[in-house]
Amino acid sequence: MKQALLPLLASMILFCSGCKKGEDSSTSVETVDATLIWTGDYAVDGCGFMLQIGDTRHKPVNEDDISSSFRENSPTEVEATIINYHKTQRYCMAQTGINTIKIVEIRRR
Repeated sequence: MKQALLPLLASMILFCSGCKKGEDSSTSVETVDATLIWTGDYAVDGCGFMLQIGDTRHKPVNEDDISSSFRENSPTEVEATIINYHKTQRYCMAQTGINTIKIVEIRRR
């Protein structure tokens, strides 16, 4: 009996480990006109930088590389070259996932 369960269990583990739920593993490099928003320091319940493209906010995974000169109380219009990972994660206190990006280059418009 135990010998029959072991192959069945191993097959189930292999079958389930290959499944990815709703993830697009492709990435794309894009140059976009966007709005860079400084939401505040994490220490005081802020969420760092967000890059808004159209109506959608994106979270830079490399926000430590963004110059502190962009930390302003008002949004900053920018042109940015980004790597769009097309993956969502939850950041800060967001109830929904936010798309993750990496900013390669950024400049004010």
